[in-house]
Amino acid sequence: MLKINLGKDELVRGSIILFAMISIFNVLNYVFHFSMAHLLTPADYGTLAVLMSIFYIFGIPTEAIQTVVTRYASRFNAKKQYGKIKDLFYRSSKKGLLFAFAVFAAFLPAAWLLSSFLKISFSLLFLADLFIFYVFMIPITRGIMQGQKKFSSLGINMIAESAIKIALAVVFVMLGWGVYGAIGGLVVGGVFTFLLAFLPISKVLKSRKKNGRFDKIYRYSMPVTTAMISIVLMYSLDIILAKAFFSADMAGKYAVLSMLGKMILFGTFAIGKTMFPLASESFEKGKNTGRIFSKSIKLISILSAIILIVYLLFPKQVIGILFGPAYADVYPLLFIVALAYTFVSVANIIILYQLSLNKIRKSSFVLMIFALLQIVLLSIFNASLLQFSLALIISYLLLLAYSIIFIKR
Repeated sequence: MLKINLGKDELVRGSIILFAMISIFNVLNYVFHFSMAHLLTPADYGTLAVLMSIFYIFGIPTEAIQTVVTRYASRFNAKKQYGKIKDLFYRSSKKGLLFAFAVFAAFLPAAWLLSSFLKISFSLLFLADLFIFYVFMIPITRGIMQGQKKFSSLGINMIAESAIKIALAVVFVMLGWGVYGAIGGLVVGGVFTFLLAFLPISKVLKSRKKNGRFDKIYRYSMPVTTAMISIVLMYSLDIILAKAFFSADMAGKYAVLSMLGKMILFGTFAIGKTMFPLASESFEKGKNTGRIFSKSIKLISILSAIILIVYLLFPKQVIGILFGPAYADVYPLLFIVALAYTFVSVANIIILYQLSLNKIRKSSFVLMIFALLQIVLLSIFNASLLQFSLALIISYLLLLAYSIIFIKR
């Protein structure tokens, strides 16, 4: 039985705070998609959805960097070593900026190939490439907030990001800039969000810098990065492959299914982001982390069940109200896609828990096999959106099965 004490239970209290904040963040993100779906044609919205999926792939370093920074920040925060957190910030920022320039330059040649394969103009891909700098810098400040358990500040920063991006994107699109306006709003909004992120960590930045020990950070960051790459690829590639295999109109309609399915995944991110520093800090102090993990799984199960029931009973109404009648004909597939994202949500929390205990090392590379398997399955089974969706659910179910087997070792 799940016992909840809001006054003492850090996991539940932190999850509620972050869940509320991230729920607002996700609602605003979906307001962005609802707005773009109404302001753009299905074909243009399909193009935007593909670019957003590329953003998610670009965002792989975001999750990996934030996870690593969170773990070290939580370790130093447990001992009130704010000077070492400042050292972590400066070292991470310097390397993050160097990596951003390198990845930005490396992506440009690939953009020429993607332009032809995805039928998207190179200039749009170039504009999306600018997002790289945000990807490598924002997780450092957010990782420090998360590691210090400043869940409210973390959530407020995320809400500010969504609000600014929506306002800019809607204005730019209404000015007649189309998909360029939508992407431009995201890029410019990212700059403002990064600047705002310095406010919650001002105490750390004002403290006297002390050298911290990061001798194991690369050995730890490699499995984290590999695990994050696997997860992010698996919830991003479906839209990209749909754009390649289906007509522009059908790809746009599948993008709606995928975005609604991701409500489950993104909705449960709050639980994972709360669980990770709590489990990591408890592990460092030699305390039992099993209860934290158990409660996380139960919270995810409850949230996923609620959304699945709504999608099962009212799929046509959900799609029709949120995205309009142009997308209503794919409503029978909504529950299937949502169930797939339920599987990957549970797998994600299991993997995050193992990372918090530093237990995933060589096995993290095995996770990449599931991303490759998903590509194979979706490339073979794409005669219809139904077949494509069933292949998606099988790929996520296999990942979940592996994660369950792994945690029982």
